[in-house]
Amino acid sequence: MNTELDALVDRADLDDIIRRIDGLCESRDWETLAALRDKCAAAVKTGRQTWPCATLANYRLALLATPALAAATLEHPTSTFSIGPLTEVISQHHTWADLEAHLEPGPARGFVAYERALRGDNVPADPSLTAVLEIPVNPAPWEPPYATPTYSDHDVSAPSPLLDLPSMTTVRCRRAQVDSDPDIEAAVRGVVEAWTTQSNGRLSFAAVSGGIDSALGALGLAEARVAPLEPSQVLSIVAWAGASGGAHGRRRGTAQGRFSAWWFATAMADALDEWPLPPGTLRAEMEELQWFVWKTEEPDQGWQLQLVIEDPFNDMSWAFSARDMS
Repeated sequence: MNTELDALVDRADLDDIIRRIDGLCESRDWETLAALRDKCAAAVKTGRQTWPCATLANYRLALLATPALAAATLEHPTSTFSIGPLTEVISQHHTWADLEAHLEPGPARGFVAYERALRGDNVPADPSLTAVLEIPVNPAPWEPPYATPTYSDHDVSAPSPLLDLPSMTTVRCRRAQVDSDPDIEAAVRGVVEAWTTQSNGRLSFAAVSGGIDSALGALGLAEARVAPLEPSQVLSIVAWAGASGGAHGRRRGTAQGRFSAWWFATAMADALDEWPLPPGTLRAEMEELQWFVWKTEEPDQGWQLQLVIEDPFNDMSWAFSARDMS
């Protein structure tokens, strides 16, 4: 069998190799698939352009193979180039109980724990796991059911969780003096960093004294439609954006998306120096603010996150628009 695999890789016919990968997955021959992956990765040193096949084989092993072989993919050199973080891919079909004994100590182990908790596992609150993101591994009861993606053999599907908006109210916007709020702006930019640095995404941000009409006006809008959001809905949609790579960026994973949402909400509460807030405190702080999603008459296209937030006690508002197109 090794001779047959050697000949297959030596020809460097990518279509042929991919058909072999498909066949090995169909027959569930994971050991041979792992051997083919390693031969494809090693063949790059001889000038053969087989790295994409090695990456695909490693991805399939993470998604479908036995827990031991799936866990080993996290340390493989090809893991960096998969369509999503393998710590998320491996969590689709493997439980924490399946994987725990096979995962080496380190950040990858922690990320898998977070990803499995977001898919329903009750993961022990081990400090070695929470060290990777600092926030609780298991979502609090008031947090949303975070939208996790569906990985297939060649692709990933991760639609926005905010598809059906409540009835929207029209807001007439007015011009306003833009203030500086670097902590909140940095938190917003962190959420959509993959959109703006790895893809075609653009971000507009404004902080103002006044209400949401002033914040939206500071973005250059004359009119917008808004709908209120509960704190759990805010975390849901912000986590979705933070997990996404946008049109062309690499997906960052639901665990990273939830972290981005918590950091953003903590920044909005002006409490970054108290990071991480206890879940109950974070919820209470978010309930002090008024959260809205906003739209214009432009059609929804590509990836977008458009929020406006008001702090009625301090007469401050913030608005931003993040969009990415394919």
